[in-house]
Amino acid sequence: MGNIVLPKFKSAAGSNFSRELRANVEGYFRDNKISKFATSALKMKAAILLVTFFGSYVVIMTLGLPLWVMFFICILMGVAKAGIGMGVMHDANHGSFSKNKTINKIFGKTADVLGVSSSNWINQHNKLHHTYTNIHGHDEDVDGKGLFRFTPDAPLKKMHKFQHLYWSFFYGFLTLGWFFADAAAYKKYRERGLNKTEGIKKFKEIAGIIFFKLFYVFYMIVLPIIVLDAAWWQVIIGVIAVEFTAGMILSVIFQMAHVVDKFDLSNHDKFDGETKDEWTVHQIKNTFDFAVNNKIITWFCGGLNFQVEHHLFPNISHAHYPKLYQIVKETAAKYQIDYQEFVTFREAFKSHLIFLRKLGNPQLA
Repeated sequence: MGNIVLPKFKSAAGSNFSRELRANVEGYFRDNKISKFATSALKMKAAILLVTFFGSYVVIMTLGLPLWVMFFICILMGVAKAGIGMGVMHDANHGSFSKNKTINKIFGKTADVLGVSSSNWINQHNKLHHTYTNIHGHDEDVDGKGLFRFTPDAPLKKMHKFQHLYWSFFYGFLTLGWFFADAAAYKKYRERGLNKTEGIKKFKEIAGIIFFKLFYVFYMIVLPIIVLDAAWWQVIIGVIAVEFTAGMILSVIFQMAHVVDKFDLSNHDKFDGETKDEWTVHQIKNTFDFAVNNKIITWFCGGLNFQVEHHLFPNISHAHYPKLYQIVKETAAKYQIDYQEFVTFREAFKSHLIFLRKLGNPQLA
């Protein structure tokens, strides 16, 4: 990957934890004769979310509703878009939605249809975030782009003093940021060696990104301006309503799983190239579950409230995370590894805001 020096994880040699954890999980599926992929209930959820998004679009385009009604339908589309991202696209691009690779690829492309490059997402999320979780300079999910300080290893700016306040505006622009940054992201990932395709495959990759960007602009902006009795700026407001809603939901869900006040800043040592823990333990220490008993949250956010299970077993469908939760907790307790979780959504959200304030005001840590 160019001249970038990748972090090294402490060797797991001599440690039985990772081996036993995986054996316990494999044993669960083997003994119960259960597939690791999506259940019929998850497939139904995928259908509900996709119909909600595109059905709402059809309603806006065909029923001639008042503009204020359209605005609230746009918000519903934003909720559905976030749900698709977390519960459909996410599993598919991890290869856990179906054992059929073609089906995973098709449902993974929902990201592209909704304005975000699935190719870039796989590089940023699967290859970087999941491997180097919370490691500054390698996990882009904790890269605040200077606007936010999500880790004590990131540079401190004066503006960060107020990040626990201005998050409420900027988080909503997450998906719009992805839309406009995809070209630069693709170039960056190629330079890092994450995109190794050449020749016709490279052309198809670039052409695909351009095609889906234009397709998104066409059906979300151009077509509504042509069809609806609305000014162009009214259509733009509708698009922003969709994207801001989706961006806000996705941002908050992610932050509550990784950027929270349970990290002990007073004992934080700057990362020097090698982790203190083996990869499995590193994931548990840098990932947090929340509201695992809330079935509505679990359904909507695609099991991402079981973030520990997802990071340890990303190739297993989130339909199985509630069962894996007990296995991981029990195995971690056996080896005296602290399993981190928040009982409620509110508790996790509050912890995130407190952590933002501490990172922006180090004297409070």
